[in-house]
Amino acid sequence: MKKCFLLIVNFVMIVQVFGQTYTDKKGNIHLWGNTSIDELSSGLYKEWYDNNSKDCDSSLNEEDGQFLKDTKVKVFLGTWCGDTKFLVPKFIKTWKQMGLSESNIELIALHHEGNNYKQGPNKETIGMNIHKVPTMVFERGCKEIGRIVERTIFDLDTDIMQIAKGNPYEERYQGVVILNRIMSEMDADSLFIEENVKTIYQKVRREVATSSELNAYGYVLKAQGETRKAEFVFLLNSYMFAFNPNVRDSYGEILVEQNKWDAAKIEYEEVLRIKVCDENAVIRLHEIYSNLKVEGHSE
Repeated sequence: MKKCFLLIVNFVMIVQVFGQTYTDKKGNIHLWGNTSIDELSSGLYKEWYDNNSKDCDSSLNEEDGQFLKDTKVKVFLGTWCGDTKFLVPKFIKTWKQMGLSESNIELIALHHEGNNYKQGPNKETIGMNIHKVPTMVFERGCKEIGRIVERTIFDLDTDIMQIAKGNPYEERYQGVVILNRIMSEMDADSLFIEENVKTIYQKVRREVATSSELNAYGYVLKAQGETRKAEFVFLLNSYMFAFNPNVRDSYGEILVEQNKWDAAKIEYEEVLRIKVCDENAVIRLHEIYSNLKVEGHSE
C-alpha cells in the first residue's frame, strides 16, 4: 500500500513538472511550464515542429559544438507564438547536430493571457527579463553569456557561434535591456522624479523602434506584480509614442487599476482625441467619471 501511494505521489509530481497545459480564450490548448522536446514535437504541435525542423539547413557540426560543451540553454517559448514555431525547432535540431546533449536544454513554455502574461506557472521568468518569446538564455557555470531574443540578429548559426565564442553580440531590444538595468538599480518611486524621467528617456529613446517593445515589457512587469515599474514603462512609452492610442490606453489602464482617476481621465480622453469613438475608452471614461463623482471631483 505504501509503495502504491509513493508511485501515485511521484506520478503527480511528474505531471506538475511536465505536461501542464492551459486553454486560451479561442479554445486553443497550449503548453505551460517546464516541458520536454518530446512534448513539443508531438501531438498538437507536431505539424509546425516537424515543418520548421525540416526547414533547418544548419552548417554547424560537432567541432563547433566543442565551444558549447559546458553550456546550458534555457528556452522560454510560447506554443501560441509564430517566432517560437519558426525558431525553436531549428535551434533544437542544430543543437543536436553539434553533438550536444538534449539534457542541456531546458524548455519553459509561457502563458500569453491576462494576469499570467508571459509567465510560467512557477514564476520561472522572475529576474530573467523575459519580455519576448522565444528567448534562449545561454549559461556557462551559472553565468549568462548571451541570449537570442525572439529572432536572430544575423542567422541562427552565426548568432549561436558569436555567443559560444564570446564575440561581440547584442540581443534585440536594447531599449528594454537598458531600461531593465536602470530599474534594477533604482527604487520605483525615484523613477518618477522629473529629472530622472528626462535622463532615462534620453538613454532609451534611440533604442526603441516600435511601441510594442515597451508595451510588452510593461505588461510583463505588471503580471509579475511590479505595478509601479510597469506604470513607469507605460509612462515612458507614452512620451515616445504620444499619438498611438494603444499606448495611451495601456498607460490609462494601469492608472485605473491604481485608482489614479485624474491621470487616467487625461489618458483616455487623449485616446478619444486620437481615435474617435474608441469603445474601450468610452467605457473606461464612464468608469472614471463615476469614481470622480464619488470622490467629489467635478467632471
